[in-house]
Amino acid sequence: MPLPLEGFRIIDCSTVLAGPLSATHLGDFGADVIKVELPQAQPLPMRATRLHEERNKRSITLDLRTEEGQEILLRLVHDADALIENFRPGTFEKWNLSPERLLQENPRLIIHRLSAFGQTGPWSSMGGYDRQAQAISGATYVTGFPDSEPVRSGFATADYMAGIWGAFSIILAAYWRDVRGGTGQVSDLALFEPMLRASEGSITEYGLSGTVRERAGNSNPGVVPAANFITNDGVTVAINANNDHQWERLARLIGRADLAGDPDYRMPRRLGHADEIYGLIGEWVGARDVRAVESAMVEAGIPCAPVLNVRQIFEHPMIQGRGSIVNVPWDDKELAMIAPLPRLSASPGEIRAAAPRPGQHTVEVLESIGFDADQIAGLARRGVIGNPES
Repeated sequence: MPLPLEGFRIIDCSTVLAGPLSATHLGDFGADVIKVELPQAQPLPMRATRLHEERNKRSITLDLRTEEGQEILLRLVHDADALIENFRPGTFEKWNLSPERLLQENPRLIIHRLSAFGQTGPWSSMGGYDRQAQAISGATYVTGFPDSEPVRSGFATADYMAGIWGAFSIILAAYWRDVRGGTGQVSDLALFEPMLRASEGSITEYGLSGTVRERAGNSNPGVVPAANFITNDGVTVAINANNDHQWERLARLIGRADLAGDPDYRMPRRLGHADEIYGLIGEWVGARDVRAVESAMVEAGIPCAPVLNVRQIFEHPMIQGRGSIVNVPWDDKELAMIAPLPRLSASPGEIRAAAPRPGQHTVEVLESIGFDADQIAGLARRGVIGNPES
């Protein structure tokens, strides 16, 4: 069966991570993604992040700062469904590639514009990365322990969330265009906005009561128990018992059946016993190894998971059994990658190839829009494209 997005063409002019990720998610489900990259004097290093996050794409080098490069991009978007760019606002306009000009060339085009702070507002001209997005969204402020400085997430969370929201934006716009009889349009997403959207109810809570959410370390200020504990073989495990039924099962498991039915230990009164409860759970977990803790928690129906590093992720039987990591051929190697998400029962995504070398498909793509060998060689001589590869 064809993949869900076969025939859907995306011109990916974005760089670094969040913008390319939007195209990658759609490419996993069959979209034809043409990656447009500036010509490089030296080949870019094929870093692990590029190999993973530029998968399922064709790469063309094209200098959009030149008039010839701009004209070629217009020819590429003529039959495209979407274009993604994440330069500072005003850059595409400076290159004579404004949304108005692009939509004039293709009125059906969906233009997804990602920038640090959006196309509008007092900070629109400023650049920024994942670190700034996490900071201004409030995510950094609430991460860490109460007696320590705020801590950025160890992963590029803002970039990855923006990548998902970008793909969602394009699919929404495509549905409105193709099913509802709409037209092409511009999607404007600021890098910090998905993180702000993930701030739970903190915005509403502040608006209602003026309460500022603070750092709580590994615990949850609104749920007890919800924290991390260390087993006797040195593994940290995350345990939750959010509702009263889970707490009753956990209390019996740790040998405190007397607390299971005590009304003073039901939520929200249980919050007042946090230190006592965490001491009891910590003592029980600390007397067992991780396998015994996991087994007991699973049997009792208590949410529990070990805190894993990347080596342990590779080895964990749950992740292996789920097929969350797949191997993809690349040159004479196999690359481990995260499997496409979500898992669709009738039309699942697939990884057809790791990331291409920059410019790997320049000749193929240019030939598809009418350029012959002499014209392509001339573009290379003038620096509009890099040294072409077939």
